[in-house]
Amino acid sequence: MAKQAADYERQKGQTVTEQLITANPDINCIYAHNDEMALGAVAALKAAGYQPGDVKIITIDGTKGAVQGIIDGWISGVIESNPRFGPLAFKALQDFYSGAGVPQKTIISDKEYTKDNAAAELPNAY
Repeated sequence: MAKQAADYERQKGQTVTEQLITANPDINCIYAHNDEMALGAVAALKAAGYQPGDVKIITIDGTKGAVQGIIDGWISGVIESNPRFGPLAFKALQDFYSGAGVPQKTIISDKEYTKDNAAAELPNAY
């Protein structure tokens, strides 16, 4: 196992993955904390001659690029964490400051993208 920061940037994700696969050519899984770093990892794997599915990549965000990566076989799964909860947050603030009250807990529904639903859900990714 190895851990290295890529600062949520695609190019750094590629650089980190290049270093990772040089040191560990038999790597079989990568977790990226955002889609940009995962897409950088995909670029590094492609350049190094890996094939789709050789390395399982799991990422967080839910961008169209990453969901397309599932369809293409390079990414194994994406857990959505999208910015569309803004209106819900502003409504909670408005309700709080108007005295209407807010629930103690608000649950935001995100999606899980897999090979089973990526093609159908691609238009819904952000």
